[in-house]
Amino acid sequence: MGILIQELDQVKHQWDIYNYRIFCIIVPMIQFVSRLVLLTFTAGCLAMPSPVHGAATGTIKVFSEVKGIEIFVDEVSKGIDAIEIKGLEPGQHYVKAVKGGAVIYSELITVTANVTSAILIKSSGEVKEKILESLSKEQQEYKQKKIDILLSKSYETTGTSNTTSTYFPGYYYYYWGTGYGTTTSKSTQYEVTDWKIIQGGVQEISDVQFAALVKDQEALDKNQQAWDNYNNAIIWFGVIGLTGILVAIAGFAAPASDSSAAVAAVGIAAAVIGCGVVLAIKEPSGHLTTPGDAAKKAYGYNQALKKKLGLPETYEPK
Repeated sequence: MGILIQELDQVKHQWDIYNYRIFCIIVPMIQFVSRLVLLTFTAGCLAMPSPVHGAATGTIKVFSEVKGIEIFVDEVSKGIDAIEIKGLEPGQHYVKAVKGGAVIYSELITVTANVTSAILIKSSGEVKEKILESLSKEQQEYKQKKIDILLSKSYETTGTSNTTSTYFPGYYYYYWGTGYGTTTSKSTQYEVTDWKIIQGGVQEISDVQFAALVKDQEALDKNQQAWDNYNNAIIWFGVIGLTGILVAIAGFAAPASDSSAAVAAVGIAAAVIGCGVVLAIKEPSGHLTTPGDAAKKAYGYNQALKKKLGLPETYEPK
């Protein structure tokens, strides 16, 4: 038993010596690698440019009287209606503004570090012409859809005439006796003023079409009510007329008597009234609004159409 314990102590001693040797070799190696990694990382961080200590940049600020323009710097788009363009390297930069495919501004701008350079884009006549030249299709569409309210005047003449003669009827004065003949006439001329709705400069449109274009719901409701009244009147008086015809037929078909005659008379009266009213009723006509109201709504429609097509508010076809 003592020998076994002595052998175990010897094995343990040898194992401790082995672990100590490993410790003395591996630990310094781990420390060396750690120092190397730390030094490399520190050197890399110092070599990287810091945003705080980087090169200073400049800014361009855009003031424009024209809206909806796209700003380019060195042929790179900076957005629509860009107001401030930051982070530009010092030096010259090519700045341009584009509206509807037309270049309305272009200039070489010198950018200085930590300085804001301002540019102004004016809405001059030349700029407007350039924009219009690039919007030829839009101009054509506007001309085709534009609405105008036109006053029209006409003159109508009404009159009467009367002829009086003492000649014997059927004979000529040259051969037979004496006599005289007179003709009197009276005429009145008066002016008729109306107004029309014209689209595209050539096509006349109805009040209903106009109301639909300008979204005048009140006029559309008024038109619908007029047609409802017309259709209802046609139906009701048509029913009265048809009933009258049937009653009259029944009266005539019955044996002759005072009552059958009365029935026939009532039926004839109802048929005449019903059919007469049906024939007399006219379809709804006339304007659904006044010329002044129509002119205001046409102006609003035209201005909205210009905005939709990207045309200037003051644009009018020549």
